[in-house]
Amino acid sequence: MVLLFSIVLWGIGPLFIKYFTRFYDPWTQNAFRYSCAALMLLLAVPFQRRTSFRLTRGQWIKLGLVVLPNVGLQITYASMFYFLYPSVAGLVVRTSILFVCFLSFLFFADERPIIRSGGFLLGAVLGLVGLVAIIAGQDPEILSRLQVSQTSFWIGVAIALGYAFFLAVYTLMIKRLVRDVPPIVSFTHVSWMTSVVMILLMLKFGCPSDLWTAPLEPLGWMVFTAFVNIIVAHTTLYAALREIKAVVSSTLMLLTPFITCVGSVLIYGDRLSAVQIAGGGSVLVGAWLAGLAQARLQSRPADLAVVEKPEDTRRVSE
Repeated sequence: MVLLFSIVLWGIGPLFIKYFTRFYDPWTQNAFRYSCAALMLLLAVPFQRRTSFRLTRGQWIKLGLVVLPNVGLQITYASMFYFLYPSVAGLVVRTSILFVCFLSFLFFADERPIIRSGGFLLGAVLGLVGLVAIIAGQDPEILSRLQVSQTSFWIGVAIALGYAFFLAVYTLMIKRLVRDVPPIVSFTHVSWMTSVVMILLMLKFGCPSDLWTAPLEPLGWMVFTAFVNIIVAHTTLYAALREIKAVVSSTLMLLTPFITCVGSVLIYGDRLSAVQIAGGGSVLVGAWLAGLAQARLQSRPADLAVVEKPEDTRRVSE
């Protein structure tokens, strides 16, 4: 239930980011939104148990390993909506489940048999075919109506793939972090550490003056999204990942493109061509198959333990 709530928030997040592109550059809106989230979390620290915020050296290292991909995640997340509308971007980033499986294969020896799984191979093929269909199925008339050039489309797709990669790394790093650090503590530290980097990037590449020269309405919405789409969404994701496997959460996150696409159609008049819709379906089915294959692999040792236990008992009695 917690993860489903997070999925809804992640689904509507791109709709807000696209709206902010009218007023701010990606560096400025990233820095402001994350700084607001970090400030809110830090103000809440006195009302929590102080002992839970005393971390070991190893835990600080784990936090740093989460912050690094999170910085890349936030940069690509905001940037891709300056080139694409939410529908296409939302479908492309769902290839993150393939990156999750691939990275698990590289770094976790017990998950390497997944590469020989028929379900994973079929899912990977469907995901890649769907990705090609989304790219090749672009309709020049729709792009023209949405004021998206061919160059912008290609740049946006490349950034969306970068986001998918960073999301996969971020998800795996969170899974390791929340095993021994509470979710709210984890994200409090991740948020302020990330916001420091974001502020430095804004001062170097952004335009901070837009924050006080732009209208007040988008500024207020950025504060709102800082709380809802950063604090609440990320904290619930951390809590969910503490209870369930990263690949399962990534599979459930496949629901977010439906929320994003519907909202983008209603708000921005966004449209997908028939080929892109088919390609999006292929990506989602492929991601689901890949996630299912890894979930089955992860549950197999427990199943074997249950089966072998009576035999072991019988041998002892003999």
